[in-house]
Amino acid sequence: MTSLHRRWAVPTYGALVATAALAVAAPGLAEQLQWVPLLLSLLLFGMAHGAVDHRVPGRLLRRALTRREYGALITAYALASITLMALWWVAPVLALVLFLVVAMLHWGDGDLWFCERVNGRSAPRSGASLVAFVLARGLLPIGLPILAHPDTVLPVFDDIVGLFGYEAPLVLSTPQRVAGLCVVGAVVVAAAIFSIRDNRGLAVRATTIDIGEMALLTAFFLVTQPVFAVGVYFLAWHSPRHILRLMMSDPRQRALVDSGRGGAALITFHREALLFTVIPLLGIAAIAVMLAVTGASEIAAISLAAIAALTYPHAVTVAWMDRRQGVWRAPQSDPPDRVTTTGQGG
Repeated sequence: MTSLHRRWAVPTYGALVATAALAVAAPGLAEQLQWVPLLLSLLLFGMAHGAVDHRVPGRLLRRALTRREYGALITAYALASITLMALWWVAPVLALVLFLVVAMLHWGDGDLWFCERVNGRSAPRSGASLVAFVLARGLLPIGLPILAHPDTVLPVFDDIVGLFGYEAPLVLSTPQRVAGLCVVGAVVVAAAIFSIRDNRGLAVRATTIDIGEMALLTAFFLVTQPVFAVGVYFLAWHSPRHILRLMMSDPRQRALVDSGRGGAALITFHREALLFTVIPLLGIAAIAVMLAVTGASEIAAISLAAIAALTYPHAVTVAWMDRRQGVWRAPQSDPPDRVTTTGQGG
């Protein structure tokens, strides 16, 4: 087991197991705390994990962007986010559906770099394998909670779209739910089969971790209160994995990680991410004032809508990173940025 896997993956496994245990042992408490992880993510890893997207092109191109390029990037990112935020007022249900689809694809794709560079998984060896991986890793945190717990999730969706003027309740019929669960199950099985094929010739550990993570996510989202579960996943799984990727693309932060000083690297990262973490928070506060909401659940719902608007340009940025770093294709040999850190501490 590599040091990075031990320090960045194993604690996440523990967080999910502990959260699931709490949900089973004290379901009422988990329901009371359902919005806490999402709200915490606004201040910790969640909002910050996309707050240095403007620095990504320069890092991967290994050159400083011109002022014009930098300005164009920031402007395009901001305009896309503002436009998609406005969609919530124009067509809230469409905005919700688009967000769920894009989040599913992004969260699935967002796991691939970590699984290859830290967990030791092979890159997908075919287009079908890539699609199966992305869909499985995305459907588990997005689709499974909705399909497994519709009585809990749909009222939350009703509250979110209700803030923007949509009043009709959302409905998921039993046949739709059963069909959806069958699709999720089939995709996960397909992803497991492709994992075995892709990892042929590698240590058994690579396949074991890959399939084991999907099994853990499946169990987690089946037994845990869905809003609570998604918040914990965003805070403890998706965001830290992407932050590690960003830190490994910056020479100074990578040096700290390589030397086992992960905490110092995180402090450096959050300093860099501070401005574009605060700006969206101010936007959320402005929307909350405009809509005259004060309750924690309503603020969390607005935060979710804001995160949705930011997800679109962020997902494009991550996809560009994947293409640039060769994450989507199996290399003939180990990629140049494969993480082989063995340092201790954190």
